[in-house]
Amino acid sequence: MTAAVTHTDENKPSGHGLIHVILVDDQPIVGEAVRRMLSDDPDITIEPILDPIEAFERIRSTLPTVLIIDLVMPGIDGLELTRRIRADEATEDIPIIILSSESDVHRKVEAFERGASDFLVKMPDRLELIARIRALAAKAVAEQALKKMADRLQRQAVALDEANRNLQALNISLESDVSEQRDRLRAIAMLGNELARIQDIDILMERLLTEARRILGADAGGSFLVDTDEIRLTHAQNDSYPDPVLLDQLRQSAANIPIDLTSIVGWVTLENELINIEDVYSISKDAPFTFNSKFDESYGYRTRSVLAAPLTGITGQVIGVLQLINPKHPDGTSRASFNDDDENAVRQFASMASISMQNAQLTRSMILRMIRMAELRDPSETGAHANRVAEYALVVYSEWAERHGIPLEERERERDRLRIAAMLHDVGKVAIPDTILKKPGKLTDGEFAVMQGHTMVDDTLFDELLSGYDEAAAEVVRGHHERWDGKGYPGSQVLDRDSHGYLVFPTIPIKAGRSGDQIPLFARIVAIADVFDALGSTRSYKEAWPDERILSLLQEEAGSHFDPELVEIFIDRIETIQAIRHKWSTP
Repeated sequence: MTAAVTHTDENKPSGHGLIHVILVDDQPIVGEAVRRMLSDDPDITIEPILDPIEAFERIRSTLPTVLIIDLVMPGIDGLELTRRIRADEATEDIPIIILSSESDVHRKVEAFERGASDFLVKMPDRLELIARIRALAAKAVAEQALKKMADRLQRQAVALDEANRNLQALNISLESDVSEQRDRLRAIAMLGNELARIQDIDILMERLLTEARRILGADAGGSFLVDTDEIRLTHAQNDSYPDPVLLDQLRQSAANIPIDLTSIVGWVTLENELINIEDVYSISKDAPFTFNSKFDESYGYRTRSVLAAPLTGITGQVIGVLQLINPKHPDGTSRASFNDDDENAVRQFASMASISMQNAQLTRSMILRMIRMAELRDPSETGAHANRVAEYALVVYSEWAERHGIPLEERERERDRLRIAAMLHDVGKVAIPDTILKKPGKLTDGEFAVMQGHTMVDDTLFDELLSGYDEAAAEVVRGHHERWDGKGYPGSQVLDRDSHGYLVFPTIPIKAGRSGDQIPLFARIVAIADVFDALGSTRSYKEAWPDERILSLLQEEAGSHFDPELVEIFIDRIETIQAIRHKWSTP
C-alpha cells in the first residue's frame, strides 16, 4: 500500500496549518471524510496514510502534532502501532486518538493501556473532533515547553553547583586578604545564597544595585538588562537625589540604550570588560564612548568617577551591567575615584550576581510564557497588563507592610512572592473555552459560571506547592475575584474531573465566597490592582475610564467589594501607580 497524499517535501506535509495531524486508516473513504471535516479549520493540516508500516516511518520523520489511528487494520492494527510509537523515544509523547467503529468498553481500556490519549467512535462529530485535536495539541505544546524548561533548570542547577564551589573557594581565599577587602568579599559571599532565593528579575536587579552600592560605598548607580539589541535601565539610585519620581524620570529618559560603543554601558556590553573612569568629564577624545550629562545638567548633580561591570552568563554572553557612580568613604565623605580593590570587589560581586540573574530570568521567562499562552486565548491578558498589576500590587503591599510593622527582611521576601503571584493572576483563563472567553456580548449565567472556573484551577496549576511562590500564586489565582463582603467567588468550591480526567466546570454561578480577612492579603491587593488596570485600559469592547471615575468606584466599593484599608493605600499612592502605568504603557 502507499500513502494517500503526495508530499511536496520529504519532511513537510502539504498545507499551512499550525497543527499537523496524521491519520492512519486503511480505508481511503475514512481519510477523505476526516479531511473534509477538518478542511474549514485553517490551523489544522491533515495527512492521511493507508499503510501503518509506512505511517510509522513517516511519523518518526515528521513528528506530527497529533495522530489519529484506526483500531482495526490488516497487518499491524491500531493497538500495535500505538505500542510501537510509545516505545520509540522520538515519538513517545505524540498525542494519539484511537478511531474505532466499535465502542466496547474493554477495547477502550485496552487502547488506553497501550498509550492512547483519546478514543473516538467512527464517525465523530466534526466540532467534537476539532475540539479533541486542539485540546491534545495544546497539551502537547505545553508539555514540550515544560520539558525544555526542565532541561534548562537542570543545566542551571549544574551551573549553580559550580558557582557554590567557586564561592567556597572564595571563602578560603578570604583569610589572606587585607581587612577591608576581606570584609567586602565576605559580604559578597554571604549575599550569594540570599540573592539566589529572589525569583523576580526586577526585584533582583534593584537588590543587586543596592548591595553593590553599599559594599563599594557608591553615592549613585544604575542597573541595566540586555534586551535583544538594546540595554534597558531597570533601576536608578542616588543618595543625593533620592526622590523616586525624579529617579523614574531618569529611568524613562535612558530606558533603551543601543548596544554600541558610543555609551559607557554599551561599550561594557560589547567588550565584556569592566571599565573604571576617574572623571567622566575628562574622557579622552580618542575614546569611542561619551558620557551623557543630561541628568547632571537638569538637576545640578556632579558625576565624577564611574565603575561599570558586565554581568556575564554561563555561556559568556553579557546579560546585564552594573554601573556605580561617585565612591564615598565609610563616613560619607567623597573619594576621588574607584580603586583597584573596588574593581576586584565588583568583579567578585558580578560573578556571584550572574547566576542569580540567570535563575531569575528563567523564572520570568516561564511566567511570561504562561502569560503569552493566556494572551493567545484572551488578547487583553498581555505581559504589560501583568507587569502593571504586579507593580501596583508591590506599591500597595510595601505601604501596608510599613503600616503594620513588618520586618524589612520579611517585606523583601514577600515582595518577591507577590510580584510573581500577581503576574500569574489570570493564567487560569487558558482553561476557558474560546466560545465563552471571546464572546462579544453578555455571558449567560451558565457561561459566567464556566468563566468563574478560571479561579479554581489553582490546585491543578500549583498542586505540588514546591515553594512559597507556588503557594502565593495559588492564593492569588483563587482569590482575586473574591469580595470583602463575601459575595465574590469561588469560595471553597473546587473543580471535579470526569471519567476521562477533564475538568468539569460549574454550570450555576457561585455567589458565596470568602469574606474579609478570610481572603489572603495578596489576593485582596491584586483584586484592586487588576480592576484599576482593566478599567483604565482600552479594549475592543470599551474605552478606557479616566482615573477620577475609577478612583471614585474604588471608594464606593471600599468595604463591600474591596478591603477598605487597601483602597485607602492605593488612592494615597496614585501618583506612583500612574508612573508605573506610564512605564509599562504599550503603543
